[in-house]
Amino acid sequence: MRLRTLELNEFRSFRRLFLPLQPAGFRAVGPNASGKSTLLEAMAMLATTRSPRTSAEREIANWQSGSDLAIPPYARLRAEFERGDGSHHIEIGLTLDGGESGALKKRTRFDDRSVRSVDAVGQLKTVLFSPQDVDLISGSPNLRRRYLDMAVSQASRSYLRALSRYNRVLEQRNSLLRGFAREKVSSEALGPAQEMAFWNAELISTAVDVMAMRLGAVNFLNSRAKFHFSMLTGDETLSVAYVAPRVNLPEEEWVGVAWPATPQSIRQALAASFAASLERLVAEELRRGITVIGPHRDDIEVMASGVDLGRFGSRGQQRLAVLAIKLGELDLLEDAGGETPVLLLDDVLSELDGRHREKLVNLLSARDAQICVTSTDDRDLASPGLSHLPRLRVADGAVG
Repeated sequence: MRLRTLELNEFRSFRRLFLPLQPAGFRAVGPNASGKSTLLEAMAMLATTRSPRTSAEREIANWQSGSDLAIPPYARLRAEFERGDGSHHIEIGLTLDGGESGALKKRTRFDDRSVRSVDAVGQLKTVLFSPQDVDLISGSPNLRRRYLDMAVSQASRSYLRALSRYNRVLEQRNSLLRGFAREKVSSEALGPAQEMAFWNAELISTAVDVMAMRLGAVNFLNSRAKFHFSMLTGDETLSVAYVAPRVNLPEEEWVGVAWPATPQSIRQALAASFAASLERLVAEELRRGITVIGPHRDDIEVMASGVDLGRFGSRGQQRLAVLAIKLGELDLLEDAGGETPVLLLDDVLSELDGRHREKLVNLLSARDAQICVTSTDDRDLASPGLSHLPRLRVADGAVG
């Protein structure tokens, strides 16, 4: 998979940019806040339809854009790329309500046809490495869920559809629970019990779809990240495990979930365990007015040589573990689509010592991949494994 061109209009610091790209990729050098990260953010966003840097996508558009034409602020990003079935275009347009609400409208196009976001995700595939990735280990479970959702969505659009269905059911069920909590409804009341039975069945069905695909993906990531971590460290072992609090599924069932297809017997065991947990927690949910278990509460646990890296790992261990997981994500997307995604490295080499920098570059350059890498310092990009990449200079929203 190769990006051929990137076009940005009113996207952060870039007012207008048309950037032809070489099949090998590029090395981009420039000071902080020059726009280097914005280039990679745009590429990653075209792959997932979501910014990897912020959940408040209103800040992406230049708020002064459109003023000379008396239209609302906007941003546009577009790319042409090659993959096994030929050349394609993908485009995202953002329009902001000029009023106080600043509401955001997003449209996506693939090969010049309007498509839903769910159908645009994963058409272009990228894997982004950035210094902020270390928060996947040390940060909140929400960050890990968001990462997993974006990675698995690129590998399988059916996952994104399943996640959307689950979120709709969850919203309806929570609305019902909030009403019951306000009215102090008893779990023994017949009417509410019948309503809950319906939404429980919907929740179980959609939750199992999401959890089965997440479990399979995490088990795949575990096997590949374990290998990559040993290559980076030489002597430590890594484990990546899916954690579903308060859902009592035996460990042998968790590890038996495969990617991409999950045996029906395991799906049935997962559904039975989830149903039993809902029954056990009904009084708590009625009291609190929220759904207390499900994919929206699940997490990923990362351990190195038996040590929980989120709680006790050093910054260096956490950084190497994230790199190993990201390399595993690369394997996941290759396995799902048969092509190597575009690799985006946003100033990550400066975070590593010389030995680990060379190991990472060697692992990446061994792939048949387009590599786009940025740094504030030319010396970080002087590795022989990157010497074939064209050099770009980025400053003040311009590329030269």
